Amino acid sequence: MKKGKADLLRKDTGILKHREWRGISDTVYDYSQWCRLWGILIKWAASHPVQNVKAVMRYRWMFSYITVAAFFDRICMGQRGAGLRAARSNLNYLASDVTKTLTTIFSADMNLHPGSKKARELNKKIICFDELLPAILGKGFPGCSTILFQEYPMYLPSLIHQHSPVHYIEQSELYGLPADVCPLPSFEAGLAIEDDFPKIGCCMVTSNMPCDGSIMTTMIQERRIGLPSVPLNVPLRWKEDEVQDYAVEEIKEAISFMEKHTGRNYDWDALTEACRIWNAQNEAKFEKWDMNKTDIPPHTGSSAWLYRIFEHQAVCGEPAALRNDLKVNRILRRQVAKGKCPKTIRHRAIIWNTPANNYANFNNWLLDCWGIDSVCEMIDIHGTDLIDTSSRESMLLGIAGMYQTSTMRAHTKGGSEVMLDDLWEKYEEYNADMIIMFDQISCKGVGAINGLFEEGAMHRGIPMCRVRQDLMDPTSITRREMRNDVNVFMLTVMKEEPLDASLVDFDDDKSW
Repeated sequence: MKKGKADLLRKDTGILKHREWRGISDTVYDYSQWCRLWGILIKWAASHPVQNVKAVMRYRWMFSYITVAAFFDRICMGQRGAGLRAARSNLNYLASDVTKTLTTIFSADMNLHPGSKKARELNKKIICFDELLPAILGKGFPGCSTILFQEYPMYLPSLIHQHSPVHYIEQSELYGLPADVCPLPSFEAGLAIEDDFPKIGCCMVTSNMPCDGSIMTTMIQERRIGLPSVPLNVPLRWKEDEVQDYAVEEIKEAISFMEKHTGRNYDWDALTEACRIWNAQNEAKFEKWDMNKTDIPPHTGSSAWLYRIFEHQAVCGEPAALRNDLKVNRILRRQVAKGKCPKTIRHRAIIWNTPANNYANFNNWLLDCWGIDSVCEMIDIHGTDLIDTSSRESMLLGIAGMYQTSTMRAHTKGGSEVMLDDLWEKYEEYNADMIIMFDQISCKGVGAINGLFEEGAMHRGIPMCRVRQDLMDPTSITRREMRNDVNVFMLTVMKEEPLDASLVDFDDDKSW
């Protein structure tokens, strides 16, 4: 029997036995970037060895970061040519920025440095933001660090290690939270219950995003975190002009709150520069989308949406992020110009609804097993309007729009037509021939319009594959079950045979 990619994986874990062979050039490049990643991690570990060991011993979620090299390998699995180079560049930039932020967090963490005057001074210059509020507003305080509070203990670990959320979700349920709530707010609540949030910051800006589950868990978090906080409420019906004045006033109130607690005046020139950089980052993303509309879509796979989320939320307005974007676009542009596609594409798919964090490399499996290339994803399309920097009011209006179309918010709020109409438009725009529809079983909002998706696809004659998942909880729907949903659809509806039969069924439940 011909060997396939699954033969590279260890039984029960899905962890690679050895590095993937991609031809001489791509294998050498991939290995060099893997070494570069280890250089970033070793440099970080050695910079504050005692502090970092304390963090690993204090916080359960820190163990997830130890597996990051294996996570990056999974995200790059099957990638070749420009796609591989773009993925590694994005991921290594992410690693560099995250380790830098973790150093800031742990240096100021009063859990690790109780009674430390140095840590207290550092905390005066740290503003905590709810993770779904893009950090660009904090650029108006150039002497301060704006940290997405739940991003590093919750969101990133849930991507890196599929089992990292389970303990915290169980603690939430033991505390009395319903078992059918979305795993994201349940994970956040569990962290608060376990006192596993770092004790940092001088104040916190919270929000009502993305849903009522997150709003309810905010109450539990605030009790445990104990920081002065202000809610920055984002309008639900963001398509309506009437709500924009309210949205801007909410931002102004948040700025006044931050000025009070940092003791600093807002620097509008710094914000203007950050908005200009963010506009350039967005324009770079527009070019990637345009390239994906060609017959040679170069920027696909899981690294594309992972990087976009991180860029939109954490490093919007960062010069280093823009430099990485421009570098990646040069790489992608060269491949499109050559007219070569180093991957087998049978189907061009639109992936809709929120992806499963516990199976972040699902896109790679789709391509390797069935030749399904994810040319466009809903989670990738947010914060796309350029910000008018001609005045303070226009900037705040632009930032309000960025918040209203934030991650997991752009399509799930604004009215059902936003979620529906954009799907059919993207299907035509990207010349797709099928839809992968994630059925996040704990999301009540999107679940309410599942029938409308089915009716719309049937009316238009579009093959639509429903894939069940539970965002961050691998105990509800496993990776294997997600793959089986696709397998059954491809065999019975699409009448296809797999590109790589070894990947149709394998066990990776014990995998990171």
